[in-house]
Amino acid sequence: MTTLGPLARVLAVTLVWCGLVGCGLTVPDIKEPWDADKPVDSQGPRIPGTAQIEFEVKKRIYCDLKKAVQKVNMYPVSSGPSPNKLTPLAKGPIPLDWIAQISLSFQVDESSVLNPGVTLNTTLPDAVRVFGSGVSVNISQFRSVGLGGTLSSTATRIDKFDPQYSISYLMIPDGPTSACTVDPFKQIGWTPDSSSPFILEGDLGIEDWLFGATLTNIFLHSAGLPSGPSGGAQKPDTISYEVKFIIVSSGNVTPTWKLMQVSANTTGTFFSTGRTRTHDLIITIGANDNLTLYSHLASQIGQAVSAGNSALLMPQPR
Repeated sequence: MTTLGPLARVLAVTLVWCGLVGCGLTVPDIKEPWDADKPVDSQGPRIPGTAQIEFEVKKRIYCDLKKAVQKVNMYPVSSGPSPNKLTPLAKGPIPLDWIAQISLSFQVDESSVLNPGVTLNTTLPDAVRVFGSGVSVNISQFRSVGLGGTLSSTATRIDKFDPQYSISYLMIPDGPTSACTVDPFKQIGWTPDSSSPFILEGDLGIEDWLFGATLTNIFLHSAGLPSGPSGGAQKPDTISYEVKFIIVSSGNVTPTWKLMQVSANTTGTFFSTGRTRTHDLIITIGANDNLTLYSHLASQIGQAVSAGNSALLMPQPR
């Protein structure tokens, strides 16, 4: 059995890191290296691991939102001079003709930096320095020339989904064939890939947010809108919710050689690579009008600007 030389070991470690966090030399994949396309042993078409993850995330958000809307709309909206004299005003605080707009973004940024450095050393004869008292000192002399370069690469992939549901649709109870009742992958005996914080997180906080925002709308809503007969119309506000997860993984390797005539990589990092995953969710609920559409569009523009800045300013592996 032969053993790997130092250079071969360095190359092996580099390849492992490229496989784990990506090198920025190819189109990044949303899935992780341990996720698998299914069925694994099939020679025909297979469902990519990325598709499995994105479906599971979209399903999780849809089911959580549907459950939250139904639970919040169980509370009747009432008004009166005292708790003992309340008059029902509506069956639920969220009107059925409202809409819920969702923007779901999966972004992966992969980068790699190769920064080799070589120093050529030339040993010169020792110099002799004689001091006034007759004491001589030998002084070592050498000449060095440093050579170096940098090669870097960054690749970004963004997958987006923008579903929209009416509140009346979300109020429909789940049936036996609903995705919230039976997962299509698990129904055929598969365990779908789940490498996303939206799947692993126990509670996305949608229900608490929706209940609190709806309660705030009831206590203090918009008023004085020009649509009213005397400029005094009342209308609940459009509400939005955003959740973002950012996961950064990186690694580096620096082999160092110090020989008589050549030194390599004595300063800095020889090779480094990194992978940044950003999973972003925006939910906007409001009337089916331009105000809600523009509000959601503004959130999407802000999300796109943030994603672009994070790709440009992402922590570079060192």
